[in-house]
Amino acid sequence: MKKGLLIIVALIGMIATSEAQTRERTGWGWGGLPAINYNADEGFGYGAIFDLFNYSTGGYKPYYFKVNNQLFFTTGGKQDHAIFFDSPYILGKGYRINGRIRYKKEHYFTYYGLGNDSQFNADWIETDEDGKSIDTLHGKHYYTMKSEQIIFYTNAMKALKYREDGKPLISILGGWGFYQVNPGENKNEGLDTKYETDRKTGTLTARDTEKSFNDYFKFGLVYDSRDCEPAPNKGVWTDLVGEWYTGLIGSDNNFLRLTFTDRRFYTLAKKLVYANRILVENIFGDAPLQLFYPMGGSFRIDEGVGGYRSIRGVLKNRYAGSAKFVMNMELRYRFYEFQFVNQDFYLLANAFYDFGRVWHVEDVSGGLKNLHSGQGVGLHIGWNENFVVYAEMGFEKETGSQLYIDIGYIF
Repeated sequence: MKKGLLIIVALIGMIATSEAQTRERTGWGWGGLPAINYNADEGFGYGAIFDLFNYSTGGYKPYYFKVNNQLFFTTGGKQDHAIFFDSPYILGKGYRINGRIRYKKEHYFTYYGLGNDSQFNADWIETDEDGKSIDTLHGKHYYTMKSEQIIFYTNAMKALKYREDGKPLISILGGWGFYQVNPGENKNEGLDTKYETDRKTGTLTARDTEKSFNDYFKFGLVYDSRDCEPAPNKGVWTDLVGEWYTGLIGSDNNFLRLTFTDRRFYTLAKKLVYANRILVENIFGDAPLQLFYPMGGSFRIDEGVGGYRSIRGVLKNRYAGSAKFVMNMELRYRFYEFQFVNQDFYLLANAFYDFGRVWHVEDVSGGLKNLHSGQGVGLHIGWNENFVVYAEMGFEKETGSQLYIDIGYIF
């Protein structure tokens, strides 16, 4: 994306009705992040992320249940709306249930090709001051395609073993979900996009380019010893999760996604935490193109390798493949705490280094060579225990810099 065409304006409006952390919280709490952005391709964007927490009569940590709501539109037709529900208690002791539904419509979904060595040439998509393509062989939308997705999942977990504080330590997981994907070709001033080129050469098959419904059974095992879910200081959160997409329940494609994720947190000094995540995933069988991007797990990630949920600094969804490896290394320092209108706040600075790669079909050699990486720094603002908003800047040699504004921590 041409520098100067992207303007991000974040208006951080967080309101919480819960009591301060020094008191046991009851009732309701909430916080939100409105955002405005402009992109020459997608137009003026507007939306908000809004979290709603319920603490019931007290004694429930991190909350009795939470509802996360997201609404986002652009004047160019992009939409991204989601509702997420999570409760560690509503079904009773030892049970946890969560679910999410999301609708995404994008006219400029990025596609750079398949495999770890897919090429990107910024000169091919360069534009002049009027927004017209300079390269007459490729065009400014060369690396884009159309995409419409409906995503749904629900998980239920049952504790098998408990910690000393009574919280689940080891749990089994089961669930069901689906992806309905509807890809399409993009207008590119009469020029073929990378997506169209790969379709014509047979790199992408009908399975990759046609609308499909893909539903699955989910199963897994979760280990969780974190001291604080929203912002851990110590502990381990590890899960091994499978998603079995099968025609037995109506899926148009048959394959298995198996994901191992290990997250560890260490207190190095007072208010200084080292956080580490390793994710390894493989798809067995024939998945459509748009399902190479998501990463599974007990709390799945809808984006691919590259971007704010995996390798920060690297272009979003930069690498697509049937197997993935991602590692994140991060230092988090809570350097200032204060109270305002009976609410607790903290400021936290972080520095990170992310790296990973994909493998795809014949591209199965190379081991852990040819890793792609990004690094950067960020600032997190915490409002009471559960609501955190952050701004991070990631750097990578191919793209220069990328700015991210969102809520929570990436893990």
